[in-house]
Amino acid sequence: MKIIKKIFPDILALLSSVATLILTVLCMQNFNKGFLFEYRAVITSVSVCLEILYIGLMLFFRVRKTESVFKFLLTGVVLVALILTGLYVIQKTGLWEKIDTVEKLREVIESTGVWAPIVFIIVQFLQVVALPIPGTLTIGAGVLVFSHPMLTALYSYIGILLGSIVAFFIGKSIGYRAAAWLVGKDSLDKWLEKVKGKDRVILSAMFLLPLFPDDVLCFVAGLSTMSWKYFIVMQIITRAVSVLTTVYTLNNSIIPYTEWWGILIWCIIGIAIICLFILLYKKGDIIEKKFF
Repeated sequence: MKIIKKIFPDILALLSSVATLILTVLCMQNFNKGFLFEYRAVITSVSVCLEILYIGLMLFFRVRKTESVFKFLLTGVVLVALILTGLYVIQKTGLWEKIDTVEKLREVIESTGVWAPIVFIIVQFLQVVALPIPGTLTIGAGVLVFSHPMLTALYSYIGILLGSIVAFFIGKSIGYRAAAWLVGKDSLDKWLEKVKGKDRVILSAMFLLPLFPDDVLCFVAGLSTMSWKYFIVMQIITRAVSVLTTVYTLNNSIIPYTEWWGILIWCIIGIAIICLFILLYKKGDIIEKKFF
């Protein structure tokens, strides 16, 4: 069992890498119209070259025994292999012709009834617990797929909130080793060090503000001094704010990013967020003692 456990990542890396390269070529050959069809030779060549470089980089970190980076890259190649497998099946069954535009894709997903929201909720749950995919990307996919932004926000909120609670439970109840295996020891140690002594203030701000690794931070929260009650209340509030803001921002409903003044406002907001976080990071221990 120990030998199998030891070589399993290598076997998974080999099979996923081979599958990715083969399926890339097969999927590109199955396109029969549009941009991908016209330039499929160039796109295939560039894609295969980039995949080979990616695989080489993954092997390099495996040889160097940098496990956190290797697992991150391995997860990426496994996901690509799974996506390409799904794409190949869709192409061969003729379903691709029915979903080759966003409008058609939306119609197909909505026609599945209750299953589409459930699948999306599961994806959002896994995004927090296991998949190294930023929540902004999965929420963006939901904005494109579902007809109403509030539905995307609701489904995202349910999946992300459930995933956050499970990740916190793993850190709090199962412990450091389980959390380190899921998100990588290096990344976990880095964020544990950053929030040490000011975990409630800093983590609350990170969950509220964009661009922070929420998946890692849920495990970090579980390993910190944060209580269950504080975490759940904080998650209910911060996740609602962050999900709604992300959905309506990507939907271009709050401040337009297609107008010059909208871009200017977003730049100002970005600078304000950075300044706020720097203040909280430097004075977080003082704020922590004063309020908690």
